[in-house]
Amino acid sequence: MNAFKLLSITCLTAIPVLMSGQSFSGAQASIDQKLEDSLAKLADTRSIIRDEKIPLSKERQALLADLKTVRRDSDKAARVRDNASSDLTSLSERVDLQKEEIDYVSNLSSEYIRMLESRLDIAELPLYTDNITEATEIVDNPGASEKEKLLAQLSVIDTGIDRVKGLIGGMTFPGMAVTQAGTVEQGTFGLVGPVSFFASDDGSSAGITLRGQSLQPTVETIAEGSFDDEIAQVVKGEVSFTPLDSSLTNAIAIASTKESLVEHIQKGGLWVYPILGFAIVSLIVAAFKAVELYTSPAPKSGITQDLLVFLNEGKKDQAMETATETKGPVGEMLQVGVKYSHFDTELLDEMMYERIVETQPSKMRLLPFISVTAAVAPLLGLLGTVTGMINTFNRIKIFGTGDAKSLSGGISEALITTEFGLVVAIPSLILYAILSRKAKGDISKMERISMSFLNGLKAINKSKQASA
Repeated sequence: MNAFKLLSITCLTAIPVLMSGQSFSGAQASIDQKLEDSLAKLADTRSIIRDEKIPLSKERQALLADLKTVRRDSDKAARVRDNASSDLTSLSERVDLQKEEIDYVSNLSSEYIRMLESRLDIAELPLYTDNITEATEIVDNPGASEKEKLLAQLSVIDTGIDRVKGLIGGMTFPGMAVTQAGTVEQGTFGLVGPVSFFASDDGSSAGITLRGQSLQPTVETIAEGSFDDEIAQVVKGEVSFTPLDSSLTNAIAIASTKESLVEHIQKGGLWVYPILGFAIVSLIVAAFKAVELYTSPAPKSGITQDLLVFLNEGKKDQAMETATETKGPVGEMLQVGVKYSHFDTELLDEMMYERIVETQPSKMRLLPFISVTAAVAPLLGLLGTVTGMINTFNRIKIFGTGDAKSLSGGISEALITTEFGLVVAIPSLILYAILSRKAKGDISKMERISMSFLNGLKAINKSKQASA
């Protein structure tokens, strides 16, 4: 390539030289000089390249080494980042598990607090109510931290453990209770397991404590005070023998809730009295109708045949006398039949049926009132239930749902009125069914006697017409 360039330059240079008349040797010398200059310049360039190649190569090697170091650091950082992300995920999962465990423990602690509060004896309430109330307020406070809530719950658990330890060996503490005389007296409580005793300081009363109508425990004496001295010794921490209720005072509490019929009625509220009024009137009506229906004279057996025999023989007066001897609506109907036996049988049928129709209202008289009582009594009971529930909800607005005693009045009214409504309705329905069946039976008996008399009379008339 260089020779070609040199030849090209020489040819281009030779043309003008030839054209200007210069000699070939002068051109050759000029070309040689330029060639030497070019070769010298090429040598210098190669020297410069050779001198610069080594530093550039070293610099390249250094840059490659730096690149390798940077790549190694980048890989290390990526591994550290991946490990950190994995550790963060694992740590987040552990935190979630710890939160779930904390929530589970918190729920168990709250349940324990509720159970502890429900199982406390009425005499123990002043000892533990403040601690339980404070813990409950902290747990329900949305601004409290989890640590504060757990510490509050743990304090109640510690209190419950201390309580159990005290109950195992028995414990005594001062307090106030309501005696059977209705007075509040200062004394000492003694707890032995689930049983609590009380003895007043002046020694006037002693017994087992129960949950009464007030917030103070109520003292129930045992066997009319026969064990007052023994209970006083137990409360003082001395050894003594006292009776133990195996039902844990439940039998005494149930016995104390027994009430008379008048008290039970009074708890039913206003609507019990209309129900009882309907019941009394319905009972009186039922008794009157039972006497009226079951004492009504019944015709003797074969009375229809006797009357037909007399009429067939032409002894109408004797037939009328026999019919008159039969008392009650049946006798009156037979008297009409004998008196007008010479009439057409269809007309006589209408006349005798008229007596049956006249008798039916007297037989069914007052019975609808019993039916009305059977229908109205449950409705009045339902009305009492509604008013009782309204009173209950009104008390819930005032006292909340925590005090069951304040709600018992409305609930009693709601349930007792329903109870009395059903108690009145069921017997009324049964009495109405029995008495109405009896009344309808008497009407059916009159219809059968009337039909039998008319059929016999038709047979007699046909016989007479045939013989004539």
